[in-house]
Amino acid sequence: MKIGIVGPRSSCESIAKDLHYIDPGVEVRCYVREQVSACAEVYPDCERACDAVLFTGRAVESYVKSNCKTTKPTAAVARSAVAVARAFLSMQKQNLKFDSLSIDIVEPQVIEDVLDAFQILAKNIYSYPTPEDIEEEHYVRWHKELQDEGYTAVALTSLQWVFQQLQEDGYQAIYMGPTRTTTRFALERLKSDLAINRAEQAQIAAEILHLQDTQVLEENYYSGMIEKADIYKRIIRYCKELQAAVFQEGRWEYVIYANAGVLRERRSLRLLTELQKYVRSQGFLLSAGMGVGVTAYQAEINARKALRCALGKPNPEDLFCIDENNELNGPLSRENELRYQLISNDPRVMELAEKTGLSAASILKLRAIIDMRHSDVFDAHELADCLEVTTRSARRVISRLIEAGCGEVYAKENSSSRGRPKSLVRILLDSEPPRSDDEPPL
Repeated sequence: MKIGIVGPRSSCESIAKDLHYIDPGVEVRCYVREQVSACAEVYPDCERACDAVLFTGRAVESYVKSNCKTTKPTAAVARSAVAVARAFLSMQKQNLKFDSLSIDIVEPQVIEDVLDAFQILAKNIYSYPTPEDIEEEHYVRWHKELQDEGYTAVALTSLQWVFQQLQEDGYQAIYMGPTRTTTRFALERLKSDLAINRAEQAQIAAEILHLQDTQVLEENYYSGMIEKADIYKRIIRYCKELQAAVFQEGRWEYVIYANAGVLRERRSLRLLTELQKYVRSQGFLLSAGMGVGVTAYQAEINARKALRCALGKPNPEDLFCIDENNELNGPLSRENELRYQLISNDPRVMELAEKTGLSAASILKLRAIIDMRHSDVFDAHELADCLEVTTRSARRVISRLIEAGCGEVYAKENSSSRGRPKSLVRILLDSEPPRSDDEPPL
């Protein structure tokens, strides 16, 4: 395992030393930048060369993640109660008052726990806990102003550069460096995330491509066959880009097996979209379904379910994926992607399905739509669009929900044109159904 450490030199060296002590088998590389705002410069090189990345503090982590795309496991060596307590012991040696200090980038709860342990009253203690996307000069000014105005006697900082600037300018400051305990926690988190990533990458994914001929006239038969041969060549190129194996199933389907991590990448989705566009230009339509599983058989079964889902939608080119937990994701090309289980063992879901006459999958899909919209109020047309069904079918769903006590008329909206007012209905899937007047209270 190769870990890259990003941050100031002294912190990098301290963390590297602790890592060698905790796990001698870990290979460590340091990517040094003294200021937080410069750490984004070295991060791309660090990620390319290493399996995982450790940031020397939360400020470095926050800045880099705001300015760089991170694709590998990362963790920050946060400042714990041990670091604060160590700073307090340093204050004690220097005969500095405990109740007159400023402290940055430490969680308030950590500060409170240390104050309680040292039995210190928080009289003149000022904290700036949240690392923001700002220059370290801001923290320098903040600490200086508090000392200049007599509010504090010492600055406790988690930022090495801030500590050096305060010391050079003659201000009382103590650096709260990383500790072996927090380094161990960060390493354990990295190892866990890396193991999960590798397990996901080891999964098998299947993608089934289904062709439909939109030119069915007899005179186009031979030209259609030629175009279909050209499409097959493009499918081969698509599979080569994914380093996938492809098998033809009958005249109109192709089954592709690949690494799950590769097929889930945005690049793979872009390549599929480009392939669909080319196929469309040749007078055909290309639908696809993706499945993930621990075996090739499970992946293919899930891919076929996802393909059936796509073929049943208004836009059959939308891509859906069913994972190893039987969770449906999609359409993957949309900004508002739905995720919901196809099978549920939740007693409440089963109860709602029985009362309403809807399937458990429909109940789960309705919940996912409500979460995505951040609203549980619909009219029949809106619900039809969300469920991708006819307005008449949506009205039947609404009627079943209201009859089961899982929906209520929220309001009536008058339109400018003639006709009856449009009813707005609130869907109440997560609340208990209303109690009848004859039912005694609990």
